[in-house]
Amino acid sequence: MDKVEICRQLKKTVRKVIIEDHTRVLSSGTGVVVRSDGALLTARHVIEKDGVGVYHGKILAYGMETEPVEYQPVLSGLKLDIQLPDMIQSLVIDLTILKPTSALTGMDFVPLSPKLAEAGTDVIIAGFPDDIGPPLDFTDRLNTQNPEIDRLKKAYDGYFKYHFRQCMFKHGMVGHVQKIDLKMNVASLVLTGLENVHASGAEYWLDNHLTYGGSGGPIVNTNGELVGIVCQKAFTAADPNEREKKIPSGTGMGLSHQLISWILDTYD
Repeated sequence: MDKVEICRQLKKTVRKVIIEDHTRVLSSGTGVVVRSDGALLTARHVIEKDGVGVYHGKILAYGMETEPVEYQPVLSGLKLDIQLPDMIQSLVIDLTILKPTSALTGMDFVPLSPKLAEAGTDVIIAGFPDDIGPPLDFTDRLNTQNPEIDRLKKAYDGYFKYHFRQCMFKHGMVGHVQKIDLKMNVASLVLTGLENVHASGAEYWLDNHLTYGGSGGPIVNTNGELVGIVCQKAFTAADPNEREKKIPSGTGMGLSHQLISWILDTYD
């Protein structure tokens, strides 16, 4: 499948995820539809506040070609934090699954890759980075002396500023793979009745990234299959003597869907 076709398919399946409390946006990110019933995969930190619990607000997902749909976490209490040998701290599995609050059918979705990606794999990254705004200076050119135009501009600023972004596609390569073996003693502490579940996944370092808002976006291989989810971007210090001043390093980190997609078979 060529890049044009992959991006065409992603336009149908990538979602802008918004958590709002009627007066303001609490958090935003990206998600991707992975089943015909509308189930979304996204980064856990998109719906959680500093890792201490889900935001108290409505979760909405906006497609480029669809009306907004309300979602809820499949398992809001799930926390997969595992200790890897030779690592100073545990690795947080920064992934979650959202399901629509009302039943959906026949949704376009990205198929899951049955294999882990290897270093050197070409990928397409998609998401709604927060630095993507309206095209050019469109809204600045509006004649706001006209009361009707001014009213429409305010409506645009108040609604679309947060609820609509142009989806960005980037080409990248998997530059490093850290394999992760999950033994579900970790999950069984939270999920009663699920024992002996085993998942082999990976942490991917990519030679490209999406900025804030792109978290939770899909990482797709050249077959158009989902290999992972964008979780964070790496930073480097602008000045070695001023470590707090950091700039994007041009590198992103993602986690393979296998670390969370096994849950898709556990709910209806």
